[in-house]
Amino acid sequence: MRQLKISLRVTDLERSTALYRRVGFDLLPGDEQPNLRYLAFGDTWLILADRFAHGYHNDRRAVTATGGGPLGSGVVLAVPVEDLDRTYRLWRAEGLTVTLEPEDSPWARIFYGLDPDGYELMFEQFHPTESGAGS
Repeated sequence: MRQLKISLRVTDLERSTALYRRVGFDLLPGDEQPNLRYLAFGDTWLILADRFAHGYHNDRRAVTATGGGPLGSGVVLAVPVEDLDRTYRLWRAEGLTVTLEPEDSPWARIFYGLDPDGYELMFEQFHPTESGAGS
């Protein structure tokens, strides 16, 4: 089976794992790699890697990845949710940055926010007539 897997390097593996679980990701078994957490959202995997302990394969990649630039610049994870307002309240309760307040778009009610490491997520609650296909 072909499967999309996305990996994010995070500074606090446990906090990020807990946050992503609260917004709808399922934790997959696998404790043989202590610096990684595998989560699933439908058929897509999100792999959280400890930014400081997991390794970068070579020194050049390590310098690029830890050089202080923005993480994931230009990349946004789109996460469908059943109750956008509940997810928004959770985001605010966590003290996380909201980059776009909840609003209605033609296909869904949405908001954007940054996770604890600065990765941007778009949460979307599709309107009853929309399936989310192609979005």
